[in-house]
Amino acid sequence: MLGLRRWWQRRQLLQRGWRGQRYVALDLETSGLDPKTDQVLAIGWVVIEPPLLDYQQAQYFVVQKRPDLKQSPVVHGMVSRDFAAAEDPLDALQALEQALRGAVLVAHHVQFDWQFLLQFAKQQQVKLQPLAKFDTLTFEAQRLKQQQHHIARGSLTLNACRQRFQLPEYTAHHAYSDAVACGELFLAQAYQYAGSTNVPLAELLARCK
Repeated sequence: MLGLRRWWQRRQLLQRGWRGQRYVALDLETSGLDPKTDQVLAIGWVVIEPPLLDYQQAQYFVVQKRPDLKQSPVVHGMVSRDFAAAEDPLDALQALEQALRGAVLVAHHVQFDWQFLLQFAKQQQVKLQPLAKFDTLTFEAQRLKQQQHHIARGSLTLNACRQRFQLPEYTAHHAYSDAVACGELFLAQAYQYAGSTNVPLAELLARCK
C-alpha cells in the first residue's frame, strides 16, 4: 500500500508544470569509466528553481583521500595535491541525498553519473531517490534528430551543445563548473521547447528518453 501511495504521489508531481519543480544539475569526476571498478573523485552540483540557478545551494566535494588516479590527470587535471583536503564521502552523499529529495536530477549523459552515484552511495549505505532524471545529452540528440540534423562525432559534448544555444564557454572537466554548465544548458533546452507554456514535467522528461 505504501509503495502504491508513493507511485501515485510521484505521478501527480510529474503532471505538474515543469517551471514549478526543483532540479539538481550534477557532474562527477571519476577515475575511469566503470562504476564497478573506478572511483568517484569529486562531486559538484547546483540547485535550479526555474528560471534561476541557486548558487547558494551549490556544493562541491572532493571525496577521495588516496585515489587511484589512473588517467585522471590527463582527463581533468586532478593530481595528488587536490585530494589533501578531501572530505568525508558520507557527508557529501548525505548532502546530495537531501538536495535530491523531491528534485529532478539533471546531468549530461545522466546514466553514466547515476550508475557511479548508485555504486558510491551503496558503499556508504545512503539511498538516493530523485523524483526523476533528465539527460541534457539525450534531449539534445532528440532535438537534432527532429530537425533532421546529421549528428556528427563530437557534436553532443556538453560544450558543443552549449554552443548551439549561444551559451558562454566554461573551463571543462571540473565537477562544479560542469554542473553549472549543464544546469544552464537544461534551462535553455527547456525554455526553447516549452516557450511561454508551463508544460507538465512528464512531457519534458519524455523528450529525453
